[in-house]
Amino acid sequence: MARIKARGFHYAWIVLVAACVLNVVARADQTSFGVFIDPLVEQFGWKRGDISFAYSLAFLIGLPAVVIMGWLGDRFGARQLMLIAAAMIGTGTVLLGSIEALWQFYIIYGLFVGSMGHAAFSVLLPVIMTRWFHRHLGVVMGLYWAGQGLGPMIFAPLFRWLLETQGWRDTFTLIGVVLGAILTFFSLFIYSNPAVKGLQPYGGEDAPVRAQTAAAAASEPVSVRQILRQPVVWRLTAIHHLGCLSHSVILVHVVSMATFKGIPGVEAAGVLAAIAGSSVISRFAFSVIADRFGGRVTLTLSLLGQTLPVIILFFASEPWVFYLFAVVFGLSYGGEMVGFPIINKQLFGVKAPLSSIYSFEMVGSGIGMALGGWLGGKLFDMTGDYTSALATSLIVGCVGVPLAMSLPRHKTPPPQTVLASA
Repeated sequence: MARIKARGFHYAWIVLVAACVLNVVARADQTSFGVFIDPLVEQFGWKRGDISFAYSLAFLIGLPAVVIMGWLGDRFGARQLMLIAAAMIGTGTVLLGSIEALWQFYIIYGLFVGSMGHAAFSVLLPVIMTRWFHRHLGVVMGLYWAGQGLGPMIFAPLFRWLLETQGWRDTFTLIGVVLGAILTFFSLFIYSNPAVKGLQPYGGEDAPVRAQTAAAAASEPVSVRQILRQPVVWRLTAIHHLGCLSHSVILVHVVSMATFKGIPGVEAAGVLAAIAGSSVISRFAFSVIADRFGGRVTLTLSLLGQTLPVIILFFASEPWVFYLFAVVFGLSYGGEMVGFPIINKQLFGVKAPLSSIYSFEMVGSGIGMALGGWLGGKLFDMTGDYTSALATSLIVGCVGVPLAMSLPRHKTPPPQTVLASA
């Protein structure tokens, strides 16, 4: 450790690398769900609405899971929770290869892979990043969230290719073993905060700390009950709900929208990969924007940017149009979710129970993802096309914009001297 310090290397960077890998790999099954729909229709004859309900079920089961994980993370640390989650994701993915009935798909994907396994990583990792870094927080969070965009970019085409060449069982056996091993290994490098290793946050030793709000400078810790009495918490939760409902319709069904128009499977899967690749830019950029300009600007721009491009899909029938939509949509879609950990720190202060606060916002997000994913398939089954689903996505996204515009203006006070206890 002395040698590391002498060379000016901070353990925070190891935490960042490990967190980025975990962020990509933990979401492989979830972010690639859209490529599972057509193979399941062909193999079992299930309806699209019934298949997409598994995606919704994962988020619904995950609602209490994210709250529990946030509470446990604030009190007992993250590493043990992540190791358990790694085992659940790896085991659940392998078991997906053996399903023969729809109820089995619901239980294995909905319980093991999409909800309980994913909850620990989705809630705890972003908050851990805000605790390890004072300096360059916006850039660091941008790198973290940008990595998430690489997941579907890598795994969506890979899953589709493996399913078409290796079959359902062999695909999920291979992927499950690899995912479980990677998640377990990199979870061992995660520590909940710098104090566990006797360190200060990166930039906390000699850099001025900007007190973003009066809450950030509070000397006493803030309780969850005190936080939940503030209306802005519920406004943020509602914004996250509407934003996720709007884009989940697209994320779950855009591959099927393309194949419905006659585009081949692997090429259609590339549309989802293009969204993910484009979102790498927005995940990074909007993290920096959130750190600099706060929640009002960040969430207004991101909601407008992910909602208006949906209009393109009403007229899409050629591959290039779908790929055009993917790029334009992805340039803002990734920004809707990335700012919340930074915004929470700005509004409520570093001594607030940030994991618990973020978990409540994730409940709003989870309900939105569940409802949007299911609605997209259900509306298709009812009408025979995706027009109603696209209209739903467009309207819901527009409803979220005035809520985002009503958030408090961001104020940056002058730099303050670092406290000795920082």
